[in-house]
Amino acid sequence: MTALLATFAFIVTPAATAFAACPEVGQVFYSFSNVTASRILSNLRSDYLKGPGTITYTKTTTAQVSASMTATVSAEAGIVFAKASASIGVTVGGSWSRSDTWSYSKPVPSGKTARLVMWHESRQFVVKKTKIVAPCNVKTVYTATVNAPRTQNINVWDLQYL
Repeated sequence: MTALLATFAFIVTPAATAFAACPEVGQVFYSFSNVTASRILSNLRSDYLKGPGTITYTKTTTAQVSASMTATVSAEAGIVFAKASASIGVTVGGSWSRSDTWSYSKPVPSGKTARLVMWHESRQFVVKKTKIVAPCNVKTVYTATVNAPRTQNINVWDLQYL
């Protein structure tokens, strides 16, 4: 029993010393890179039209988009979006929606088949989560690509071809 206690004390002492030498152990950091302007396809879309002709879309409804991310990032999405917004200079979130009357027209060229769709502006970026672990090492918890919608109402209507 005495030998077991001595061994246990031997194991604990270096860890306690390492922790005292590195008070940053346990701290978590997020970094953001490869930030690009992008867009996410919303739920608003017309039927297809074979050109030549003009598609007119008029509807009172709610437009919606959601961020795309891994399940790992999704588990702490609120933290990631808050820190990303502060870091990348625009406010992003997990989703965006707006109720309105949407009315747009666009010509479809001859020989083409297309529908009118609404895209919402977003930011695509790589998020890296790191953590300081004993004895004062940096450990990468995850690195993932996220495409998050901006919280502002910035939309583009465009043709989507078959």
